[in-house]
Formats: sequence, structure tokens, C-alpha cells
Amino acid sequence: MFDWFGKKDSYSDEAKDNVYNLPKLTAVPEVVAPPKKEEPAKIYYRLGMTDNNRVAFSMGYTEITMSYAGCQQMIDQLTFFQSQLYDEPDNNGNDPDGGEPVPVPEQKAA
Repeated sequence: MFDWFGKKDSYSDEAKDNVYNLPKLTAVPEVVAPPKKEEPAKIYYRLGMTDNNRVAFSMGYTEITMSYAGCQQMIDQLTFFQSQLYDEPDNNGNDPDGGEPVPVPEQKAA
């Protein structure tokens, strides 16, 4: 009846003429690597204002909030402890005052 299994080529010569042949790819285009993304900056501490008139200081997973009086006390304590620090020599090993404490201006108590 039908000779489907006997044919090796199922397309006739007319059908082959209607087929579009794509050009053969000769060279693979070079792929340009995308630019490397910049690493996000590491934030060691954060200092800022809150919505309820406080100053917030965050370091790591810890955060403190301070009122005006708390900020002033923190500044006074930092100034006091800063006055107890000794100078560090510069890169050449020179220490002009011989390791004496850093001078801090005197403050009168209010």
C-alpha cells in the first residue's frame, strides 16, 4: 500500500530546495568577563539620631541611645580617658615628647 519503510530519504528534491541552510559557524566569539562587583564596605560603627531626640551609637550587634546629658557624659569620659593615653611614636620611631600623656585643655566644672 504505502512504501514508508522502504525509503531512505523521505524528502523529495523539490522539498530540499525549499529548506534554508544556516551558515556554518567558523569561530566562537570571545566572551568578555563581566566586571567584578565591588565588595560592600565594612561598617565598624554607626553614630546617628533617632526619631525620639536621642543619639544612637551602634558597634557590632550592640547599640546605645543617649539623651543630651548622656552625650555630654560620654564626651567627658572620652576626654578624660584620652588624657591618659600616651603618644605613639611615628613610623620612624620618633616620639617628640618622650611618651608623655597627650595634653588636654583644662575644663572647669559647671
